[in-house]
Amino acid sequence: MPGVDLGQVAELLGVDYEATPALSPDMLVDRLRHALATSKRLTAQFPAVNLSDRLPNRDRTNLALANHIVEIAAGYVKVAAGADFDHGVSAAIPDAEVGRKALVARSDTVVAALVGESPLSPGDEVATFFGPSTLHAVLERCTWHVAQHVRQQAMLLERLGITPDRPLATGDFDGLPLPSGVWDG
Repeated sequence: MPGVDLGQVAELLGVDYEATPALSPDMLVDRLRHALATSKRLTAQFPAVNLSDRLPNRDRTNLALANHIVEIAAGYVKVAAGADFDHGVSAAIPDAEVGRKALVARSDTVVAALVGESPLSPGDEVATFFGPSTLHAVLERCTWHVAQHVRQQAMLLERLGITPDRPLATGDFDGLPLPSGVWDG
């Protein structure tokens, strides 16, 4: 259920729900930076011939997934700078898909922006396509979204018979509200 506001669902059902992310903003930024670095490594492992392979049950290629991962983090940077977390930012589709070399540069630019000063504080309210939220919650959403896709990259490499180079470890997912499965289909 993309875009669901679990706090609103819990309120409707009359159950207690704590919508505050389990990890601090600093921890989430560290996890996001680590996941982006891992994605760069994994993306470099895909043979060029397999970059255009379609993902299971998706109209997306391995290279498009790598671009999407970076764009998710770039979306958080936009929101931290004052943009709304609207459908376009949430979809994280880059204006143009770039190759590995340009993608590394784009990822490095996003990582540098993650450590920069933000005009918003983690508790500040931001507009999202599913209602008001906090910047902290948007950061959590972007972090687990990236982590989930990096898990998928590792699995895709394994399907090609390639051992992923230092994939995300179990501890990298602690405190993130990830689905249990690497893939939903």
